Amino acid sequence: MSNNRKPTIAIIGGGFSGIYSAIRIQKELGIEPHIFEGSEDFGGTWHLNTYPGCGCDVPSHLYSLSTDLNPNWSKLYSPREEIYQYTKDIVDKYKLHKNATLNCEVVKATWLDTDRKWKLDYRDRQAPADQELQSVFYDVAFVAIGSIRVPKIPEEFKNFKGTVVHTAKWDSTIDFTGKRVAVIGSGASAVQAIPELSKVATKLHNYQRSAIWCKIRGQYAYSSFVKFLFRWFPFLMKLYRLKIYLMAESSYVIFGYFKSILALAFKKSLTKEMTKRVLKCGRPDLVEKLIPNYVPGCKRIAVSDDYLEALCRDNVVVEKNKIINVNGRSITTEDGNKEEFDILVLATGYDVQGFLGNLTVQGKHKQSLNDMWHNSFPEMYKTTCINGFPNLFIILGPSSILGHNSVLSMTETQVNYIVQGIKLMMKKNLVAFDPTKKAQDKFVAGLHADLENTVWKKGGCNSWYLNTDGDVTSNWSSTVTRFIVTLRKFKNFDDFNIYKE
Repeated sequence: MSNNRKPTIAIIGGGFSGIYSAIRIQKELGIEPHIFEGSEDFGGTWHLNTYPGCGCDVPSHLYSLSTDLNPNWSKLYSPREEIYQYTKDIVDKYKLHKNATLNCEVVKATWLDTDRKWKLDYRDRQAPADQELQSVFYDVAFVAIGSIRVPKIPEEFKNFKGTVVHTAKWDSTIDFTGKRVAVIGSGASAVQAIPELSKVATKLHNYQRSAIWCKIRGQYAYSSFVKFLFRWFPFLMKLYRLKIYLMAESSYVIFGYFKSILALAFKKSLTKEMTKRVLKCGRPDLVEKLIPNYVPGCKRIAVSDDYLEALCRDNVVVEKNKIINVNGRSITTEDGNKEEFDILVLATGYDVQGFLGNLTVQGKHKQSLNDMWHNSFPEMYKTTCINGFPNLFIILGPSSILGHNSVLSMTETQVNYIVQGIKLMMKKNLVAFDPTKKAQDKFVAGLHADLENTVWKKGGCNSWYLNTDGDVTSNWSSTVTRFIVTLRKFKNFDDFNIYKE
């Protein structure tokens, strides 16, 4: 890299990860990166997800960027609309719109080894489908599209003849009032949507293969006085954020040491709490159905004050029997029960294995990253870069999701580490770098060892954290604090292949 020229940087994705990447690149490198976002606005999941009750299960004062704390959060857990507005305010503050292309889907990234550049092929989502792809070239590419992006739509539900909507592709024009509604799934979107939908539906059946552990949210609103204190004495807000962070960190014992006395005590306490909530609603018949038969944390623990209560309503049925047929507007379960519905809501999650969504990535030796990661453990170095893919950096990809804390802490740590590497690259007049196979193998071996005895691996459930071989591919193996220490300093290029002009 010539001393007279700074690298050009592309960021694929305009959610929190893309936004924070752009902020740090601007501030630390003095470079204006270009952001490519497939939808019509920034915000990522908080722009795209609009189903009733959508919100975050991490307290807002922690689920926010450390560079842009917000004293005006209305509640402990803010609703989706407020989080989305927060992202819009940050985008405006840092003027990210001026270097962004919206409604632009990058479909392929190819490393050109001779030119030492990434070729990005993209299409305008508003243009005719047969329009040719356009291409641009950058020295560095950040992939910040996230793994929770492509909705999973099981084949058997494609035969349903009534209205079908996936929680990830919500249609706000659908009127649920007085309708017969079937909700498929028991994950986060089902937990949040069912309490709202059941208020207006004539009947609602929730078909779930397994129950979900659900703890009390303890929602409350912040008073004007508290907001005033946070606004004028920001150190108080930082202390409050630190308190929430430390409480979340301490809960890692449930996931990393699920056979410990503390973890067993948590399971006993949560079982008692859930049972009490169901019995309070006068539904002892639902206790067995709603208490999971796997260890808490094996799947993400839901946080809700009204989910269990909604399942206890007179117009709601919890169906645990396997679906064997979907025909016309009817759903038949293995016990022979057949029900008809007007609307089918798919809360069936996302196709996360592969982690790249609709983006195809080709590396130095023409190898496909998609093929390498398909149904195999996605090998990376420090969760940010891959051997054979110079100057390609992944944010919140494999091995960086959490079950106990805010993923935005992971995002910030990854981006800060990568930016340090690029800064050192520029200082040493290099054009590119990627991890050596030896360094990557060592890091991956450590991940495997750390994950082996966690609840995600041996908690007795089948979750989206696992691939088809039973490997934990999504989650970081330890605490956020350990992650920060691991990626705290980009010291040198000892673990990297380096490329010169």
